[in-house]
Amino acid sequence: MTVSPSSPSGPATPTRRSPRPWRVTFASVRGFGDIAQRFVERDEADGLFAPGLIAEERPQDTAPGLLRSIDHLAVCVPSGELDRTVNDYQSIFGFTQIFEERIIVGAQAMDSKVVQNESGGLTLTILEPDITKKPGQIDEFVRAHGGAGVQHVAFRTDDITAAVREFSKRGVRFLSTPSSYYDVLTERLGALAVPVDELRELNILADRDHWGLMLQIFTESRHPRNTLFYEVIDRRGGRTFGSNNIKALYEAVDRQHATGQELSY
Repeated sequence: MTVSPSSPSGPATPTRRSPRPWRVTFASVRGFGDIAQRFVERDEADGLFAPGLIAEERPQDTAPGLLRSIDHLAVCVPSGELDRTVNDYQSIFGFTQIFEERIIVGAQAMDSKVVQNESGGLTLTILEPDITKKPGQIDEFVRAHGGAGVQHVAFRTDDITAAVREFSKRGVRFLSTPSSYYDVLTERLGALAVPVDELRELNILADRDHWGLMLQIFTESRHPRNTLFYEVIDRRGGRTFGSNNIKALYEAVDRQHATGQELSY
């Protein structure tokens, strides 16, 4: 299943593209906000993506093996739509809810539920703002986007330090992180698989859950509305989504405010 930015009124009649030797069939149904779910059936898994619709070009050489798969999509929905969206994915698409949490950051708060398809190949982290609290990043996304939408796409890697170095060379701009975030990282998480100085140099965030460690970093948004951005995540046992990093970054920014330092995040 792929995500298509359109708004069909209901289930679409399947469309078949069948130039030899490939045959691809598409059908879309409404999702959340302006997003539609597009189902794709392929006779040839390695054939053209959309034969006859898209002129495909040979991609430039890339560093092999740095990105394994899409780890998850983060979806922001307006207040009051979280449960309905989760229920739709469960009842219509057969997804299962695998995780939920409430995140409180200072005077802001948001609720999150995670749904996943049966194979585990598609995971959606769905976020809803608590409008009784101070407006935060989810409220801002919904306002700027004009409703529900995909906030970020997370790509999984097995070597985040190599990935960040390579993508930075290729022009990807990652968010910087307050230096004070790393001052208490070992105290907060214990021994890490990557030296703290290297994480600090590359602005990589770290978090730990019951299952293990995760390392992650976010790109700047290059979207005209400053909405969509990307994440690179390296799971070393960790199964959740680094929500503790939101709180840790908030505390780090507070410490830098207290010392009068310039903020870089």
